Order: sequence, then structure tokens, then C-alpha cells
Amino acid sequence: AARRVRGNECMESNECFSNMKNLINNSDLLYPELSYSIVGAAMDVHSSVGPGWDEWDYHRSMISALRRHGHAVESHERKQLVHRETAVDLFELDLLVDDLIVLELKHLKEGFHPSHYTQLINYLKCWDARLGLLINFGQDRLRYERVPFTGSRGDISKTGAWNLISEREGNAVERSVENILSSHGYGYGADVFKKMLIAELTFLGVEVKFARLSPVFDGERFEKREVDAVSVGYNFMIHVAATSSATDLSRLKTYMRQAGVSEGVLVNLTKKEIQLRGVR
Repeated sequence: AARRVRGNECMESNECFSNMKNLINNSDLLYPELSYSIVGAAMDVHSSVGPGWDEWDYHRSMISALRRHGHAVESHERKQLVHRETAVDLFELDLLVDDLIVLELKHLKEGFHPSHYTQLINYLKCWDARLGLLINFGQDRLRYERVPFTGSRGDISKTGAWNLISEREGNAVERSVENILSSHGYGYGADVFKKMLIAELTFLGVEVKFARLSPVFDGERFEKREVDAVSVGYNFMIHVAATSSATDLSRLKTYMRQAGVSEGVLVNLTKKEIQLRGVR
């Protein structure tokens, strides 16, 4: 499971640097000395370069600063995520420091978005790393957050109208989720998990494809477009979401109604488990 450790917002001052050292140099935190050195290098870059430039400028500057601090740095390393001999995704991280900490560099006027944490956790899982750092050079002060990650297999729960959906499709979804967890464990984001689910269902011989639908208003049908759901056979639909929210459930019901599909499953990747919600 991943958890956020609230980061500092640092000015380039002795007081802030001391506060940052006290926060990071904590025996309960992963790699405290390395984290301290990395944030120090980021502060050097922010102080020298300042906000307002391209992300690539901070990337190159961080490589130089980290190497000056004596660290080994890998830049833009790539790895494929493979499931059932199918490459379902390609990840490219920003920086890997001393083969231990993954850095994701941003240049944002505002704070970090949930998608940034998901992106970083995907990298941590794929590289089998335990700690990531989100670093934002885009504001008047340096912002950063530590994102520790501990891999787990993950549990499955079934809810909603699960007992009312077709046994064949329901079993295929449940078996696919079980197989993914057995192979990869829990922690990948919804988009990546959906790709693995498609690969697994295909491997099991289940007909699956991305749903293409068109909204209708007052008798007028608009153009078709790919929606965030997949069709299984002719009368079943799956939507994978990162949270268990009413909005995700409503979206799936909208797609089912437009497709004329009577059954579906909302796969919710909650903080503690994968929830399979049957929908009719």
C-alpha cells in the first residue's frame, strides 16, 4: 500500500534547510540521509534556476546537482509491464537515484494532482522500489512529497448486485482479477489495471473490446467515441475506477444504458482491496 508523507515547501534559507533536515532525518522514514541529500540538490536547482522554465531544464539540472552530491543517476529509464506475454504498458521514469529512490519532477503552478501519485506508484511497483519523491519546481518555493510504497497481494470483495449477474461473466472477471493479483500484486493505477484485465480476459478466451458509444439528446444521436469501459460479449460491460464513488457507478450505468447492456461490473481499486460491484 502507498501512503503520502506530507512534504515541505522550502525557501532557500538556512532555517528552512534545517527544518527539512529534521523532517527527513527521521529513523522511521525510508532512506533519510539519501532523501535529505536529494531534496538539498533540488533546493540548489530551484535557487539557481528559479521557476518558470521547461521541465527538461530542471531535469538536466537535477542530474548535474545529484552527481555533484555523489549519487548515481539513471535518467528516463524505461520498462515494459508485461502480462500474459503481452506488453500492456511502457513506463518511463524521470530519475532513479542510487537504484533506490524514484524521482518524478514537475513544474506546476498549483499543487500535486492525484494522478501524479498514481504515476509515481506505477513506477515504484514496476521498478520494485520502496520510495518515490514528487518534486515541484514551478512555484515560488520548492515543494516535495515523499511517497513510500509497500507491495501487497491485495484482497477481493464482492458487493452490489454481484449475485444477480451472469455466472459465466462474473466468474471470468473474478478469476482474471485473482490472476492479476497473483502475478503482480496490488498497487497499479486504474488505467494500467484495465489494460492487464483486458489481456487476462483475452488469455482466458473471453471476447473483450473497448466500448464505442454515442450520447443521445432529444432524439438526436451524436458521434460515436471510445468510452472508459470495456464490453464483454454482447450483454456485459466493465468499468475500472480508482475509487469507490457514486460518480463511477453512474458513469457505468450511463454506458450500459446507451449500449443496451443489462449487466456489468464496476472494478473499484480502493485503498485496501479490489471491490467487484455487480450492476444490473
